[in-house]
Amino acid sequence: MSTETRDKFIKHIFTTVAPYVDTLSHGFSLGRDRSWRKKAVALSGIKPGDRVLDICAGTGELAFALLPAVGGSGSITATDFCESMLEIAKRKKGENHKNMTFQVADAKALPFPDKSFDAVTVGFGMRNIPDTILALKEIRRVLKPKGKFICLELTQPQSPVLHRLYSWYLSRFMPFVSNLVMKSSAPYLYLPRSIEAFYQPPEFREVIVRNGFDNVAIDSLTLGIATVYRASKRD
Repeated sequence: MSTETRDKFIKHIFTTVAPYVDTLSHGFSLGRDRSWRKKAVALSGIKPGDRVLDICAGTGELAFALLPAVGGSGSITATDFCESMLEIAKRKKGENHKNMTFQVADAKALPFPDKSFDAVTVGFGMRNIPDTILALKEIRRVLKPKGKFICLELTQPQSPVLHRLYSWYLSRFMPFVSNLVMKSSAPYLYLPRSIEAFYQPPEFREVIVRNGFDNVAIDSLTLGIATVYRASKRD
């Protein structure tokens, strides 16, 4: 499948799931997705006054979680290539949060000048970008010197027993419920495949390092079901 074809497929998947994604994500994770985002923010090192770019922002859940960290003097720019997702994020914002903006953008071709942001974040989106290397290069390009890259991603638990249970939950239970709720199982048939196809933590660490980052740290959450990656731009 070409990058362009995969882009279209993924955009269709997320357009389909957009009206339901927050409810299903909170439900399927038993609310853990909220605590994972809070943990990623706590580990990020983002501070008041920072200018942050959140890519693959979806409905804005991580972007909103980042607001207390940047404070009133900082800013959040949330981007996604799926306009339906960002429309939901905009409705959540309402007239509040003047320091948060939304922009439709492809993570592989970010419409921002070099060295624009103190930090770039991505929550549960890196595995959905067809060209991981190109996205990392773009992230590095828009980061200021020594800027931070924070990635929260779903991963596979290392325990064999938990791995089997988790695989069943992802590949059988979640598509079944999805079909009941939204009359389509496609988004949640895609989900386990995307997790399996993406780099496991040690591999992704090496990919991050090879693409211009230093000080890569890996924090495993909930027995490895989610992982936070932290790195800084290499000068």
